[in-house]
Amino acid sequence: MASNSACSSCLRAVRQQARKELQHRPTLRVQQQPTNPRRLLSTSTPLRNDPDYQHRHRYTKPAPPTATPSSSSLSKNLASQLLKTSTLRSATEPYIAYGSTEDLFRTCAAQCDYTIPAVRANPPGPAPKNAAQEDIGEGVGWWVTPKEQGGLGLDVTFNMWAQVIFLHMYLLTVRLRCFPKEHAGIWHQNLLDHFFYAAEDRMAVWHGMTSRTVRNKHLKDLWLQWRGLLLSYDEGLIKGDAVLATAIWRNLFKSSEEADIADVALVTAYMRKQLKRLEGMEDQVFAAGEVTFNDVATIKHIAAKESGWMHKSFQSEDLKVLEQVGEKK
Repeated sequence: MASNSACSSCLRAVRQQARKELQHRPTLRVQQQPTNPRRLLSTSTPLRNDPDYQHRHRYTKPAPPTATPSSSSLSKNLASQLLKTSTLRSATEPYIAYGSTEDLFRTCAAQCDYTIPAVRANPPGPAPKNAAQEDIGEGVGWWVTPKEQGGLGLDVTFNMWAQVIFLHMYLLTVRLRCFPKEHAGIWHQNLLDHFFYAAEDRMAVWHGMTSRTVRNKHLKDLWLQWRGLLLSYDEGLIKGDAVLATAIWRNLFKSSEEADIADVALVTAYMRKQLKRLEGMEDQVFAAGEVTFNDVATIKHIAAKESGWMHKSFQSEDLKVLEQVGEKK
């Protein structure tokens, strides 16, 4: 009912604005072609071309007829005028944002996916579990590909799927913050909506959560995870790669002591690289949903480089600089 009401309100706003534009729009008049009585008499072509005849009869070549504006051009002009009004923009932006953020979310979701074959078997059987009693599936994408095959080797679970998508949604969210304040909130909310629609659908289809109450409980947990992820990744962007890597280790690697520090560094470099690309992207291109993410393999050489600070000894001067920074805070 809410969606139907919103559509009716939008249509009424557009109709009212269109009436106002039409009332204040000047009337288009077609220029009448003046009638030349001399042109009512036909003459032969050679005679009309005779200079003496033209001088005697003051023959004047008629002006070309004025083109009549077509109905399609009038419609386009009216539409362009309406698009400049705040009323139509406010009525149509939620729909534009919904479509564009759907494309953006599909780009995030394409980074990894999984299925649980046991659920689709005939007859269906229970999904295999890991030590944390999470359903284990069969995944595709670099993030879940085994390490011996060149991937990151994350567990193929629902939580992993959510964290990988959250990471890419965070990258898009940082870029959305560059939008004007009155627009950024609409786009961010639509992007979140697409994720929660997909998450609830995955719960019902692949994990057998037929109860709405159970799904809502998990969706609430996901919302809290998203809010915490925003805070931790934002802190990492401000305080440096060490803090960002710590946030990645907590969220993506579940604070596992067995996590490879090289993998954490690789994901950190990946996030920095994607943020740099999105920063240089024009708003029109981003708003059209034309966003892609680099293959992680293309930035492995960045994380493989050893920092020059690894061989630099800590001096007393460095300690003084840190103390000065702490005093300013």
